[in-house]
Amino acid sequence: MKKIQFNLNVATEQRSINRKTTLQKLQRIFLKAVSMAYGKLKAICSHSFEGVSTGSACMNKFNQVNLKYLRERAATIQNAGGSLSQFNQFMPIDSDKWTPFAAIISQGSLPEVTVGIDAEGGHVARVNTPSRTYADFVKAWGLLRGDQISFVTVQKRESKYEVGIARIVLNPRNADSTSAPMSTEIVNSQGEFPCSNWKNKLNFQTFEFDTDHFNFVLGRGGIVVAAGIIVSRKDKNGEWLRSNCQLVLNEAGFGTDLCSLAEAIEKSYTASDIDMESEYFLNNAGAGGAGSTGDITPSGGGGGVEPGQPSYSTTATINGVAQNISGGSVTATAPVTSVAVSGTNLSDVTFTAKVDGTGDAISPTSHDASGASFTGLNVEAEHSLVVYRGGTTWFTITAQASGGDSIED
Repeated sequence: MKKIQFNLNVATEQRSINRKTTLQKLQRIFLKAVSMAYGKLKAICSHSFEGVSTGSACMNKFNQVNLKYLRERAATIQNAGGSLSQFNQFMPIDSDKWTPFAAIISQGSLPEVTVGIDAEGGHVARVNTPSRTYADFVKAWGLLRGDQISFVTVQKRESKYEVGIARIVLNPRNADSTSAPMSTEIVNSQGEFPCSNWKNKLNFQTFEFDTDHFNFVLGRGGIVVAAGIIVSRKDKNGEWLRSNCQLVLNEAGFGTDLCSLAEAIEKSYTASDIDMESEYFLNNAGAGGAGSTGDITPSGGGGGVEPGQPSYSTTATINGVAQNISGGSVTATAPVTSVAVSGTNLSDVTFTAKVDGTGDAISPTSHDASGASFTGLNVEAEHSLVVYRGGTTWFTITAQASGGDSIED
């Protein structure tokens, strides 16, 4: 029998056939496979295609790109002399069984994070990074502070497949230039993300560094059959951007087949408990909690802060009292004896101060990536202290006699 030739939209045999043939059956299998995959992944795939309206438009896009992928994959297998019988196993047409495939679950313009699966047993998914630090992870994948990273797995547990989703937001308060381990910057020893108001959805059984990559397993564990990571970012125009993500399959059972483990299982599928919080799952990055006046949040309309760039708090601690310095000038009760400023990535920023803005510059008594402190000062009433960053005036503190119109509170 002559080979079937697949176009992207039309498949025809080179000789007359009965329309109830392998071709028609494959087409039905493809449609069923894509439809069932979308049903399992709807919580994210209903809004995971950049520039496409949420809901039915995203569903149609998912169907279009994945049907195209399956047809091209079938053509590749057959042109290489392989058998298409695997598709019958992949999606039994007369049953409610389902096997995950390498579905395309998002498309967009952001950097793509490549995911792998442990080839020996498939017990963990992994993402490579040159070292275990938060800074290296961000740099390796072109990420920005404030980006949302969504981990997706399909894991086989007993006689069912379960989809797991976890969501973390790269903490905009983290100092990206530090060598702090990512495992403690992202998930602390109690399994909590240290920036709790940023709508994180932790669902990790495993999140750990191993030599040159991070391992992760979601939910209750099991054999990782498929995995991927989607990066989301809100740009300065308020538009949501996405990365490309096609699920990678378990190499141990995949081989040249299209279906992981070459085994369809019953439809008795259990989804992870995904709290949508009345928002789309992928659209939460940079929309964090109200926090306090001292919070340091991403600039650029929620578009993140470039890794390594300084970010400054809008408050300073003067004589042990926090005051808002965003207006450029404040008052404090004389004598002003101490001033502390804070932020992130401040190691290379030069801080100085001058009494009345003249005379010799005063250097900080302590200074690191998170801030600088001036102690041992004695700025008397009717005088001021001008604080500079990078040689430019930042704010001025006017010292007032006790009982004056101080705005300390």
